[in-house]
Amino acid sequence: MSEALEFLPWIVITVMGMMGLGLAVQGVALGYPRSRLRTRVLSAKEQAIISACADALFPPAGPIPVSGTEAGLVSYMDGYLVRAPRGSRTLIRLLFRLVEHGPWIWGPRRARFTRLSPEEQRAALARMAGSPIYFRRVAFVSLRMMLTMGYFAHAGVQRAIGIPGIEIGEARA
Repeated sequence: MSEALEFLPWIVITVMGMMGLGLAVQGVALGYPRSRLRTRVLSAKEQAIISACADALFPPAGPIPVSGTEAGLVSYMDGYLVRAPRGSRTLIRLLFRLVEHGPWIWGPRRARFTRLSPEEQRAALARMAGSPIYFRRVAFVSLRMMLTMGYFAHAGVQRAIGIPGIEIGEARA
């Protein structure tokens, strides 16, 4: 009986470690919706991140009546990544992961970006934009720049802001 008690702490530590590992895998890799669009390079996870960022920056009830997802920003970013050089594509994908897992690292709520409410997502991006950490601010500006290019390339957005004669075309893949 005493031999079994000797191993009890190790068993408890092992079980807790396995549970922690399972939760970490679930938090990082699982729980994303199926791909909504057929894309050339974006995973379902990346589509969810881009969609959440697009609607946080360009909300459905914003001053322009076209949301980020309605403007086709997931398809736009897929095409953007297809055309990007391999090294840049890797950095852009890392940027998506930084945004997704940033709330876990910097808080205040320890959850993935895509699991936050729309208000919390906007607040997380605002904290990123105003961060004392230069790298986080640059990451935010990079994300905002890419999504803004796609947003204003959308014909519906152009019509909504009063420039129907200069349509660049729909955000395309």
